[in-house]
Amino acid sequence: MSALRVDDPTAVQEEADAEISLEKRFFNVQTFISFGIALAILVFLFTRFDIDFNALWNNARRSDPFLYALAFLLFYVTFPMRGIRWRLLLRNAGFHAGEGVALPSLREITEILFLGWFGNCVIPAKLGDAYRGYLMKKKAQISFSKTFGTIFAERILDMLILFGLLMAAALSVFSSSSRGPVSGILEVGFAMAAVIAIGLLAMKRLGGRIEGFLPKRFRGAYGRFQEGTMASFGQLPLVIFISVLIWLFEAGRLFLVTQALGVPVGFALIVFVALAHSLLTAIPFTPGGLGLAEAGMVGLLTLAIAPESAISIAILDRVLSYWSIIFLGFIVFALTRRKY
Repeated sequence: MSALRVDDPTAVQEEADAEISLEKRFFNVQTFISFGIALAILVFLFTRFDIDFNALWNNARRSDPFLYALAFLLFYVTFPMRGIRWRLLLRNAGFHAGEGVALPSLREITEILFLGWFGNCVIPAKLGDAYRGYLMKKKAQISFSKTFGTIFAERILDMLILFGLLMAAALSVFSSSSRGPVSGILEVGFAMAAVIAIGLLAMKRLGGRIEGFLPKRFRGAYGRFQEGTMASFGQLPLVIFISVLIWLFEAGRLFLVTQALGVPVGFALIVFVALAHSLLTAIPFTPGGLGLAEAGMVGLLTLAIAPESAISIAILDRVLSYWSIIFLGFIVFALTRRKY
């Protein structure tokens, strides 16, 4: 099936139904509640430990700015890598010149992807992913449902690869007797991977039946979503290679943060903590995993280092992986509002 153009009457209706406003999503009760939950988790985290705030400040002030800048660079290099991967998925789904679709440049695809990440950091429930699909739909004049299928496929790949790497890291870092503190994270990862695998299998085997149970007005959108999802899994070895590289860069970022602070943490543990952090940010209760990610990182790091050092690492790392996205994302959002 070819890529659906907006001059198709069905796609025109889809255009009308798929309007997404980041401002409206931000200024609503659900978003405020999610930030309230995140704040409660952070307050609990800081009151749970007897924290010396002077020590936290001194740790941050003594950090190596060069290594911290390298961590920043390593993190932001992953965005064009993610852009390359998403372009592959879009092409796999049929969005290419052969089907009459002119995809944006890699720079613009990366820009749209970054705006989606910004959306995930300021609104809950991973609605930034839907916003990303909406921006791509407007820019390339393609089906929103099918485009969102490629984003869903990307999330499936990320979660399955992340869980595999997380399991490998856990087996290399923790003995069977000391694996208790991390079992909760592994169980969450296993549950999410299992749900994804079952859902993907059901979509592949029962897609037509599922579509038949839906109201008539949603059947076309679901069919395009399913097509976009399943077709995205072409060129799988290359997509998996890029995905693994992205996750290793994520671990490298956290390793450089610990080195900037001068905290001796084994690289294998850093890999596990970085992957666990990414898993926790995927839980859609709070924007960008705010609160959950910090608590998870600190809880795991305190297995090996002092609480003040663990919290210092979590704060400096989240400045890179969360707060910098909000700061830079707002700038990009303001500069590109009329463009999209």
